[in-house]
Amino acid sequence: MKKIFYIILITAVFAILFSLSSIFAQSSEIKILLDNKPLETVVLSVIENDRLFVSARNVVEALGGRITWFPALKLMTVNINGRTARLVIDDPTLEIDEKVIPLEIPARILNNRVMIPLEVIKFIAEVDIKWDNQTKTLSINTIRPYLLKVRSYSHPDKTRVVIDLSEKTEFRADKLTNPDRIFIDIMGSIVKLEDTFKQIKIDDGVIKTVRTAQFNEEITRVVFDLYREAKYEVFSLIEPDRVVIDIFKSGKEAAISQTLPAKSEEKSAPGPEITGNRVVIIDPGHGGKDPGAIGPTGLKEKDVTLGIALYLEKLLKGAGIPTYLTRSKDEFVYLENRTNFANQKNGFVFISLHANSVLNHRPSAEGIETFVLSSKYIGASARDVADRENRASRAHPEVDADLALIIADLEESANIKYSLDFADIVQKKLVNYLKLENRGVKQAPFVVLKGANMVAVIVEVGFISNPKEEKLLKTSKFRENAAQALFEAIKYYIETTPDNGG
Repeated sequence: MKKIFYIILITAVFAILFSLSSIFAQSSEIKILLDNKPLETVVLSVIENDRLFVSARNVVEALGGRITWFPALKLMTVNINGRTARLVIDDPTLEIDEKVIPLEIPARILNNRVMIPLEVIKFIAEVDIKWDNQTKTLSINTIRPYLLKVRSYSHPDKTRVVIDLSEKTEFRADKLTNPDRIFIDIMGSIVKLEDTFKQIKIDDGVIKTVRTAQFNEEITRVVFDLYREAKYEVFSLIEPDRVVIDIFKSGKEAAISQTLPAKSEEKSAPGPEITGNRVVIIDPGHGGKDPGAIGPTGLKEKDVTLGIALYLEKLLKGAGIPTYLTRSKDEFVYLENRTNFANQKNGFVFISLHANSVLNHRPSAEGIETFVLSSKYIGASARDVADRENRASRAHPEVDADLALIIADLEESANIKYSLDFADIVQKKLVNYLKLENRGVKQAPFVVLKGANMVAVIVEVGFISNPKEEKLLKTSKFRENAAQALFEAIKYYIETTPDNGG
């Protein structure tokens, strides 16, 4: 009997090993091509029950997205191309921008990694996907901007050429000599023009021909062959998206300002301005059952932050800047809900207002601090501040255990870089207006910042635990000055940030 038992056991072990080796063999054979280039993945793809699963993090980050993983909930959120998707492991549904989509097969945890089926990629990203079962090759091709049409209009003082695009994208223009020509590079685009638009003869004394070709994998180049060197202006228009170039006849430049625009639909793009999509979200910290820090005479942080927020809202709306408050009265709002609200409003700037306090009630602590998200604690007092401000999270007190894991994937994101730039502006303005000690810009893992798809900072406008600063925080004058400083910082940042930089 023992001999038979051992034979059965050995057979079972070999069967398991063979099965695992079969899976890993399949995994190592699978190739992923992103825009025809091999995608190096840390985690191997897996075929299970004739279904291909790929590493969520590897693929999403390669497509320019960002993942936040909540281990305790087995929840993954994906921010990509301005959209937010959420899925739960082993749940056959996907939520995208609050719409629930059924999945044929759910995301899985395989080999201790979050793996997603191909259909998830199709839903969350604008891509074409092809799977070649024979070569075990997955091809993912991003759907990029492309040129629809090139058209020209000849005027007495200039020639205008309009390049119609499938969607807005970056571009740059420059001159070349011998022979004289101007070119426009349409970034990240591909040529899908009909042959009749790839080379257009104009011959109007300004432009000979307009030629379009794929300059390289990332750039479409439009070249304007000139009769002679000429001055030009390039700008973009929207609805529909297009790039416009005006090339002027020699000797007529002085009259240009009176003759523009040639058509009412083709007004030149203005310089930096505050536009409707530059939404500001003001987050008055704490509220309701959460008073925040309390000063020596009983002043509550929640009242200070709301007071400053209401002044700031008035200033921003007066300047025509779309503004929303996460709370406009004394009510409790979970930290996660504040960030979700900001994302739903498509915020451009998120600023969370707080009054500082020390955990050991040391009354001498003073000054102003501005914080940006990080998985680490950077700067003296960063841990104390983060611990205190994270208490209104649903996950508290467990938040510290998982927060580094949740935030680690954000370290290299553009939002962190821009947030640091904005924080520096905010800190300088507040110190200049409030005349308190400059404690600098710091970083820490704040729950309220971790999910914001925008520039996001926490501002500690003073120490409510310091008797002198608590006295200031009580006054309308101090709150108005704080609001004015923040208003100027926000306005400056909005006006000086280009459309493609935020």
